Amino acid sequence: MTTDVRSPSTRPPRTRKIRDVRRFERIIAAVVLLVPGIAAAISRLFTTDDTDARRALDLVAVDPGRQFALVLLEFIALLTFVPAYLAVARLARRHRPMLTMLALGVNLIAYLSGWLTPALDSMYLAGSGLPVEQRDGAAALIDALWTHGFLSMSAMLIFIGQTLGATLMGLALRGSIPTVGWVAMLLSQPIHLLAFALNVFDGAALAWGLTALAFAFCAVAVLRTPDDEWDLPPLSTEGEPA
Repeated sequence: MTTDVRSPSTRPPRTRKIRDVRRFERIIAAVVLLVPGIAAAISRLFTTDDTDARRALDLVAVDPGRQFALVLLEFIALLTFVPAYLAVARLARRHRPMLTMLALGVNLIAYLSGWLTPALDSMYLAGSGLPVEQRDGAAALIDALWTHGFLSMSAMLIFIGQTLGATLMGLALRGSIPTVGWVAMLLSQPIHLLAFALNVFDGAALAWGLTALAFAFCAVAVLRTPDDEWDLPPLSTEGEPA
């Protein structure tokens, strides 16, 4: 009878390699930061006066491509504002964490509730394609939507939220980006309010342009941020099975 004695394996355990994606995250964040402000600013140049729904439908029908550009740009802006503000918050939190958290919360509430805006503008686009004799019904439906609580609440949240949120975030960015950047974000809000009061779309484009400028400074700062200041490194997996 023989005994089989095997020596323990001296082969080192295989390790699973985890890639450090922090630099890639910063590049993506910087690119995303350039999108929403520019898209929102350009969209204001395509806006049709909708104070009278029936008249607005006729105006859109003359050039539906203009309304399509508005809806597309609004969709792109709303799609990217949330990740953009998340990147801005990550940049600002080291200097003013409490103010940044408050500003981020207000902005998230505002932009996550703002999806009814492009939906309403899509209704103008769809309604303008109807025969002239049917547009009265489309206008009546749009007017009825404004009397519904959800649309009014969405409009109120996006207007108040973006104004308050941008102001708070501008203050939170002090020390994180050059002065001209956070001042541009602060100045954008009085211009927004003035443009809204006077129903001047070019003024709204200027206001969003200032927001885009502030985001551009944030994008540069994100690219210059060391990986260790941007986020924690991945955990070591030495000894774990591949």
